Amino acid sequence: MNQNTVTGDYININLRQLGATSIKEFNSIMHIAEFDLGDGLIVSYVFNITRHNKYFLQRVQTYFMIHGKFASDQEIIDFISSDLKRFQNAKNSHNFDTFLLISHLGHHVTENIEELFLNYNVDADKLEDIEKELEDSLTHILGLFDNSKKLDLPEIQDIPPRK
Repeated sequence: MNQNTVTGDYININLRQLGATSIKEFNSIMHIAEFDLGDGLIVSYVFNITRHNKYFLQRVQTYFMIHGKFASDQEIIDFISSDLKRFQNAKNSHNFDTFLLISHLGHHVTENIEELFLNYNVDADKLEDIEKELEDSLTHILGLFDNSKKLDLPEIQDIPPRK
């Protein structure tokens, strides 16, 4: 039994204790864990164990988000536990459906920009217009950090905003 298998098994056991409804494992290095938070809200993660026993984590559902590299199995477990608690709390918000819609729109914007860039010859002025609109949107979003009340969730590990 190699180290990846033991480490993966340890993480899988802990994720089951957190309520994972499904865990799939591929070649002892890639794991997909799914959590059903009720009311149709499914949150799932993919993590890979690298050759150097580090971890690469992505949330793939409810929307896709790369969370990057982690140094230990406990960091993966702590992050997922905290993330799930945040989603459990967020799903009670009156704005949750709008939040999900905005997240999906952001994903579609990224997909379509790639499609446009890789397959079409677009006028430079049009691309600059898109760049300006996206910069304005990002500036607006970043301004909301300072102008919105931060949730007080003391039992949840604090995750800094990505600025």
